[in-house]
Amino acid sequence: MGPSLARDEPGGERHPIRPVSGADVIPLRPSLPASVPSSLTDQQVAAWWESIFQDMGRTLTDEQTAEAHRVTSAGFGLLIDGARAAGVLTESQAEYLSAMAVEAVRAPDFVARRT
Repeated sequence: MGPSLARDEPGGERHPIRPVSGADVIPLRPSLPASVPSSLTDQQVAAWWESIFQDMGRTLTDEQTAEAHRVTSAGFGLLIDGARAAGVLTESQAEYLSAMAVEAVRAPDFVARRT
């Protein structure tokens, strides 16, 4: 079994991070061909990320939380680059995932505009 998303609680208990808002997939808009219009706005993508943080008692409107999210998302982008270089991902797969990482990095900027 692979790694699972969990968070440590005081006392050493581990609780899984639960899905947010019943979403089955991350509603991001990586680079899509012009023939495939996206109905999602930057604010909607940001709201999805914000809902994850709010479920954890945090918000992307907090500058320190937003910066940690940006750094983590950018780190994910570096992992994608490494997988591409190692031949684990095809060029198109890496480009798709990289675009998702870029949208994640940008999300706090659009949450701040909503509030």
